[in-house]
Amino acid sequence: MMSEPFILDCDVYALSLERASGLVPPEFLPAYQRFIDYEGCQIPRLPRGEEEMARGLDVKLASQRGIHSPNYDSLPSLGAGKRKYALSIHSEGQAYYDDKDVVTRPDGTWILDYKAHRPADGKKPTDQSTSHLMNNLDDGVPVGVMIRNKSGYAVLGLAFVEQYNTETDSFTIHGPVNAQTEADRKFYLIRDSDLTQEERQELDRLKAQITAERDDRIRRFVTSVVRQRQDSFRKALLEAYNGTCPVTHADVNEALQAAHIDRYRGSNSQVVSNGILLRADIHSLYDANLLSIEPETHILRLSHRLDSSAYRAFANEQLKMPTGKAAPDDELLEMQYKRFLAAQKSMAS
Repeated sequence: MMSEPFILDCDVYALSLERASGLVPPEFLPAYQRFIDYEGCQIPRLPRGEEEMARGLDVKLASQRGIHSPNYDSLPSLGAGKRKYALSIHSEGQAYYDDKDVVTRPDGTWILDYKAHRPADGKKPTDQSTSHLMNNLDDGVPVGVMIRNKSGYAVLGLAFVEQYNTETDSFTIHGPVNAQTEADRKFYLIRDSDLTQEERQELDRLKAQITAERDDRIRRFVTSVVRQRQDSFRKALLEAYNGTCPVTHADVNEALQAAHIDRYRGSNSQVVSNGILLRADIHSLYDANLLSIEPETHILRLSHRLDSSAYRAFANEQLKMPTGKAAPDDELLEMQYKRFLAAQKSMAS
C-alpha cells in the first residue's frame, strides 16, 4: 500500500474572490477584474506591458515564464506585507496547447492540469514561481489563465488552484471565477443548503465569532461534516459493489476506499454514480492519473509508467460495474479519462 498521498487539496471550504481579496496586494484586485472582463477573449500576445488588456494597471498581468508572480518591490504598495502569490499562468513553449487538455465539467465549469515549473537536470533552482503557486493552493487565491493557440492566446479567465498531484507534478486549476459561478458557489467545499439545520446554526455561530482562530475553527467544522458525508458515500459504494473492488476483486472492507470519479468540491459529489469502490493503492493510482476507466466499455487503461509494474496484470481488463442508478456516470468517466490522456501526454513531454 502507498502511504504518501498523491493529491494535495486546497482545504479552504469557501473559495471566493471576496475572501481572496483580503489576502493579496491591492494591485491584484483590478488585475483579477481584467481577467474576468477578458474571459473567453482571444489576444494576439501575452499582456506583459502596453497591450490593451494590460493598459492602466499597476501590475503586469503576465511574464515570459509560465507562472507569473509579480515582483512586489515594483508595486506601489510594495506588496502591502502580503504573502507571495502567482497572479497568472499561461501555456508556454513552441508546442500549442491541446484543446482537449481543458476539460469541461458537467456543471459548465472547466478544469486544467498545469505542470509545475522545475529546473532542468543539473541546474540550480532559481525560479520560485512554483512555490508561489503552491501558496495560491494553500490559501485559496485565484490566478488568471491564458492558453496558447495558433492565433495567440485564449484568455480562460480567473480560476482557483484546487489540487496538486505529487506524481504528475501538476496543479488542477478550476474556473472560471466570475459573477455567476460566485453566486452559484461553485467553489465551495460544502454549501449552506447541503447542511442540516443544526449544522447550519453551528456554522453561523462560528462565522459570527471575530477571532484570529475563526477561520481554522470553521475549517475544522466543515472538514468534520465532509468526513461524515464521505462515510455515508463509502457505505453506499460498498453496497453497490457488493464489497468488492472491480479491478483487483479484493473484498476486505478495510482495504477498500470510496474513489470519486470527479473530485469536485461540494457534497453533491458524494453520490454513488460519481464513485467507484477501489482498493486503496488502485485509488491512489486513479487519482494520480496513472490508470483510468474507459467510458462505456469500462476497460481499464494503464499509464506506460506502470508497464514494468505488477499492475500491468490489470491492463485492458473489462471491469464489471453496477447497473442502474448505482452505475458510474459515463459522462464523468469520460471527463476523467480525458484528464488521464492529457496527463500521459504531459508525463511524456
